[in-house]
Amino acid sequence: MDNLFDKYGGIDVMRELIKEFYAQVYARPALKTYFVGTELNDLIQHQCKFFAYAMGKPFQEYKDSWLARGHKDRRISDDHFMKVAEILRRVLLDAGVENEDVEDIMIAVASKRAQIVNL
Repeated sequence: MDNLFDKYGGIDVMRELIKEFYAQVYARPALKTYFVGTELNDLIQHQCKFFAYAMGKPFQEYKDSWLARGHKDRRISDDHFMKVAEILRRVLLDAGVENEDVEDIMIAVASKRAQIVNL
């Protein structure tokens, strides 16, 4: 297996992890406000693409301009970025993703901070 995306079950498993991630994000009122007016199924689809990229899926592209455009005018603080990242880290660990693999994924997420944080 060449990439983490396939190692952990591919699109079907990732979609379920992403649903759990958003359930936990939406449970926090301060974080849920960032998603007002955004269709949850669209978010899940975009996150599946990002996870494929972050988990090393060959030929998967996720452009910084897409992230910047999607987060523009959301006024996302660094503190909230870190809270959401921690939720993601916890969801991955709870799902049985190995510590080393979680760290690699979190490095990929952190590398996109500049396109997400805009406050």
